[in-house]
Amino acid sequence: MQQHRFWRLSPRLVLVWGMLAFGGLAGLVIVSLSGRSASAEPEGRARPFTLTSPDFAECSPLPHRSELDRFGCDGRNAAPTLRWTGVPQGTTSFALTMTDYDAPVAGGFHHWVVYNIPANAEMLNGFSRFTQGLNSFGFSGFGGPCPPADGQIHHYIFTLYALTATAPLKAGLTYDELIPLISPEVIGATVAIGTFARR
Repeated sequence: MQQHRFWRLSPRLVLVWGMLAFGGLAGLVIVSLSGRSASAEPEGRARPFTLTSPDFAECSPLPHRSELDRFGCDGRNAAPTLRWTGVPQGTTSFALTMTDYDAPVAGGFHHWVVYNIPANAEMLNGFSRFTQGLNSFGFSGFGGPCPPADGQIHHYIFTLYALTATAPLKAGLTYDELIPLISPEVIGATVAIGTFARR
């Protein structure tokens, strides 16, 4: 049986947004509402694995340019830049997902699925030439926020997975196809949260 890591939680890490399947077991994803970078710190590890963006502050609105450019939305569908630090030892690649759990869809609406990100990468944006999966809109690559125009704030959870996987995965995987493939290889995960609302 695969050994699972347990995370030491800070009092600031107060909201549970979702569940990740780690080798068939559920691991909690904890996110911060404190305005600091969200992180999950393995017991005994000195540095947290942290995901941030220069384009939005934690739990703050994504830029308008990130809004989808179709289906009645008028942004530029420009993916925000994401950067990470404190990578777990033994990481050989990364995968990233962006999910709106406020969407009225079971399991959330998946806006971005990226994988085969090499271990030496330290950032990701819409111009990065990493393998793109299919989003819930049905096309490959970044699909920006496009919630109903009712003023409700939606939360977009960017989850970066540190993996020990070495074999590249084929392009065009959906979120539901990707997660079972990478789950046995996950050695760390961290999140960043952006928000968006259409008035």
